[in-house]
Amino acid sequence: MLRRNVSTFLKFSDYLHQRRTEAEKSMLIQVSGVNSVSDIQSYLTSQFGPITSIFHYSMSTKSKYSSSGNLSAIPSTQGQVHWVLAEFDKKEDFTKAIETSRHAEENLPFVSAMCWFSQPISSASLKSISKVNTSVYPQISSERLNQISDKINFSKAKSLTDQIIVLEDSLKITELALRVRFLVARHLEQSLQSFFPLGCVLPFGSTVSGIGRIGGDLDLILLPDKAEIFPNKNFGIKSSRLWHQTKLYSMGNSTNSRFQVQRVMETLADVIQLFVPGCTQVQRILQARVPILRFWSEYTDLQCDLSMTNSSGVHMSELIYIMASLDHRFVSLLFAIRSWASARKITNPVPGRQPTNFMLVLLLLYFLQCQKILPTFDILFNNASKEDQRITVDGIHCTFLRDPAKILTLFSPRNDAKSLAELLYAFFEFYSEFDFTSRGISLFTGSAWGKPDSGAMYIQNPLERHTNVARNVSKEEVSRLKSECCAALWKLETSLNQQESDIDQQSKDSRFHNISLQDLLLTPQLQKSSQVLKMKDLLID
Repeated sequence: MLRRNVSTFLKFSDYLHQRRTEAEKSMLIQVSGVNSVSDIQSYLTSQFGPITSIFHYSMSTKSKYSSSGNLSAIPSTQGQVHWVLAEFDKKEDFTKAIETSRHAEENLPFVSAMCWFSQPISSASLKSISKVNTSVYPQISSERLNQISDKINFSKAKSLTDQIIVLEDSLKITELALRVRFLVARHLEQSLQSFFPLGCVLPFGSTVSGIGRIGGDLDLILLPDKAEIFPNKNFGIKSSRLWHQTKLYSMGNSTNSRFQVQRVMETLADVIQLFVPGCTQVQRILQARVPILRFWSEYTDLQCDLSMTNSSGVHMSELIYIMASLDHRFVSLLFAIRSWASARKITNPVPGRQPTNFMLVLLLLYFLQCQKILPTFDILFNNASKEDQRITVDGIHCTFLRDPAKILTLFSPRNDAKSLAELLYAFFEFYSEFDFTSRGISLFTGSAWGKPDSGAMYIQNPLERHTNVARNVSKEEVSRLKSECCAALWKLETSLNQQESDIDQQSKDSRFHNISLQDLLLTPQLQKSSQVLKMKDLLID
């Protein structure tokens, strides 16, 4: 039986707080090469204070986002630039390190946690560093940031379930990549703090919901008032008779509010491009339904999308985070299904005629609700407490029960013994037969009902229940999704029939023992005889 250990579960707000606290004590420092990592570790410890954790990463100068190839002050080494992310044990030690950092001549003075490490000024400074006890240093972790391995090796995986786990382990976001993303958010927040002293910049989407993959883009939101996400934080005293002089700012979804947001983001685009180190190639995409600024973080090799009016995206990320905490099979299955959809060219990262990965997330959640593995969302929304109350500035109600232990007292999961292989088979069978023509999907009730519009696919937005997440998907793409589910199901059934005579006395899961996940994800570019799968065929975003 599957054991759900929610006693160690970290609430989403606490998780964000933990990651933000790590970022507030962390520096990102460019070094000349991997041999400089121990040098910077000794320098930081001897000059400022203990280091809690330290990571090294390298990036190619031929970034997919870079046009110039000129990444920063220190020349590249064999086409690679090297960085160290160091987290101090104490905030005051971090502050001291920042305050003592210098500015290069003929450069605009700017104070941030992004630095570069120069050669020692004198031999005396080296002697002082050598006296430090290096045995107490944390272990240095090193990797190629956002680097996708060329191949996944399934040769040691004994069953389809094992192969799905190998796939997840190969594609899931690393600890360093998570820290880097929160540090980018912190860097931007600190840079804009004079404009928004009570605001914050938060990552949202797959980065924070527990389903993040290597190399994905970074979604960010700038909140002028962090109390929208962290309502228990008190700013100011209610009994005070002193009020700050401020300018009127239109909130909500009115035409005037949208125009003002566009004007603010237009200004921020110039500020980010001209003043914030490491942020380049700023694009203004202000006429979209959700206005965004798209820019490249050259120190971390990330494409970033910054919005100001999409706080419901943070709450949607929390819903997915909670579902992932209730049953990890949801996460493992999602990696397999997203990879299958990418390999079969079913999904597109840009909303349009094809389904997006977010739609796949919702389709999988609905399937698992029908399997009685995950709760329907009405259980969360109808049993929320006063402390769970959240309403966005544009009036979207995001009040739902946020404690998994309480959720499990209201919902009794079934099918705990079903393996990943069995559930993957059932997923393809479910959607190969689903009537998208006449039925819409509601995760709120966990049911399919008559579609309220004529769209090819209807998936009710769990937070804005009057909207259809899949409103732009075409009939042709819905038909192709069903066809691909049929094809995947046929491949699984063919493999099962070939070994049917040998499984009479075996367990259900062992039926999937000799099935190749590679065959399931097969594209014309892959060879069946190979025991490895190219990662690039599984990732499109």
